[in-house]
Amino acid sequence: MLIWLNILALPCAALVAAYKLIPVNGRRPAEGTRYLSAFFLCIGLGLAVMSHPVLTAISQVEPLPNLGRLLGNSLEMLAAYFLGALGHSIARPSGTRRWLRRYAVLLIGAITLMLVLLATAGTTFTLNYVNAYSRNPAVVVYLLVFFGYIMLCLVTFIANVGGYVRHLAPGVLRVGLSLVVAGAALGIVWAGWSGLRPVVTLTTGRSLATTLPVGTTLGAICLLLWLIGATLTAWGDRITAPLRWWRALRELRRIQPLWRALRTAVPQVALDTGGGWPSAGVEFALYRRVIEVRDAQLTLRPYAHPDVSEWLGPAADPATLEAAVIASALVGHARGRNYGTEHPFQELDASLASESAWLSEVSRQFTGSSEVQRIRRLADTSLGGDGSQGGSAG
Repeated sequence: MLIWLNILALPCAALVAAYKLIPVNGRRPAEGTRYLSAFFLCIGLGLAVMSHPVLTAISQVEPLPNLGRLLGNSLEMLAAYFLGALGHSIARPSGTRRWLRRYAVLLIGAITLMLVLLATAGTTFTLNYVNAYSRNPAVVVYLLVFFGYIMLCLVTFIANVGGYVRHLAPGVLRVGLSLVVAGAALGIVWAGWSGLRPVVTLTTGRSLATTLPVGTTLGAICLLLWLIGATLTAWGDRITAPLRWWRALRELRRIQPLWRALRTAVPQVALDTGGGWPSAGVEFALYRRVIEVRDAQLTLRPYAHPDVSEWLGPAADPATLEAAVIASALVGHARGRNYGTEHPFQELDASLASESAWLSEVSRQFTGSSEVQRIRRLADTSLGGDGSQGGSAG
């Protein structure tokens, strides 16, 4: 079955390559996308050539024994070359052209050396090439050059893209690139294992052949990770839509008490979007609610008592402090007392997920924290009240 996976890899890889090359909004694919497409096309062709039926067919016409294997290996090396170029174009686009020239020279040199080694190895055609000729020094060097070049390109790709992925916002793009990086890391394991076997056999006379086709299995998993990772942006959003909907609905409900209290106090922050969340979508409704809460906070900030931080103490939880500032501001706004002070906002990354998660925790403290209730009473008392006013948590 694993033999036919090599042939099935070609149409799968070709479809992914074609999909990546389709113009979006009339624009040509980016340079990195073209490298990714070339990678998939070459890896698909290489695996197809290395399948037993194709190698057997080529052996009937090849002028040099196992020349079909050299063709398949060269295509696989070319695929690694384009993957390395992809990594360089993502992390260091200005130096990509120079990298391409340098590694193209290495590629041509490596393939030329492999051709010379194959011609001088004195082999005959066999499908079990590695096990049959692992005691032939020329064949072992041939394999080391092949696997060495692939490992070099894969290491280059991971070194360039690994750091870039960590700075991406959570989402399908980050997950997709992470899967491609994982496939490259597993590819290094595959190349290391496949290159180690003939060296051990040559130096010790012992074969590392196993009952399971470890190399082929690792290669199939690598290709699967690459295919999934490269296409995840096309279908990943549809798969994760129910989970995103549920999370947005959960955050929407958690923020509601805080949002209701703020919108009651400053109704002018309400956005007219032509309908509630059932018609606009729960994620859009959450986005709108976060904006309304933030706008209300900006409006009410000067009404918060300047001693809120001192009342809570330096060890106060940030979400509790934020909720206490809001509670105090609601009291000041209801009494018409503008202190003209500014309390700093909590620093967050500019994403809906971070904002909504933070406001959910603030809302929880706003409605349930005894410390926030204490600050509300203190703010009211400082304005001459009896501590029973200052707005409701809703």
